[in-house]
Amino acid sequence: MEQHRNPDGTYNGAAVLSDLTGIPQDGVRQIFEQVKANHAKLVACPFHDFVPLGGPRKRYRCQNCSGEVDFNAYHWHEQGRRPR
Repeated sequence: MEQHRNPDGTYNGAAVLSDLTGIPQDGVRQIFEQVKANHAKLVACPFHDFVPLGGPRKRYRCQNCSGEVDFNAYHWHEQGRRPR
């Protein structure tokens, strides 16, 4: 991990995750960007209307903003725990 230390003492997260997962650094950075874009959609949406996506992983997509969440986020949203 020390080989991924930046001059300021922090770490290059993409490089560390690349070593741990075997995913190339460019792939890790691409995943980072997808996560940030999804988060921005969800935060900007005034009202979520989630529908299930299907498949083995329980994920939901908002019909208004196209943001996606996992089952836990969906569950708490439905419980009214999400700030409006």
